[in-house]
Amino acid sequence: SYPGPFNKTFRDLLISTYFTNDLLSKQIPVTKGLNVSEMLTDEATTGQWNLQGLPTDELSTQNGILTTSATRYPIMVDPQGQGLQWIKNKESENGCKETSFVDKAFRVFLEECMAFGKPLLLANVEQELDPVLDPILDKA
Repeated sequence: SYPGPFNKTFRDLLISTYFTNDLLSKQIPVTKGLNVSEMLTDEATTGQWNLQGLPTDELSTQNGILTTSATRYPIMVDPQGQGLQWIKNKESENGCKETSFVDKAFRVFLEECMAFGKPLLLANVEQELDPVLDPILDKA
């Protein structure tokens, strides 16, 4: 599965130790053994994601939640291509276009997606973003 901002071990540590202890120290009731994925999504949604290609493990489900709930544009480090395939399948019904900065049609796809409100998937992004994206990303 593709890594989100933190790996599974660190996420579990954050929830079980820091988050839970902080709530208990403030005398806020806490459900023992809280499953974040079950709290933030439902079986129908995760089942749909799995049909679209998202792996069934807990970390991938959490990454799916982060990706679909992000208030900004999510960036995925996806060495195995599972996240890329999932997003392509998930957004295909919305007319998702895939491009990269080296694609000659990059700006055409960007303008089309912006004009018609379609999702745009930028694949193979390195450390630098094309400056044409700055005004778009600044608005988010």
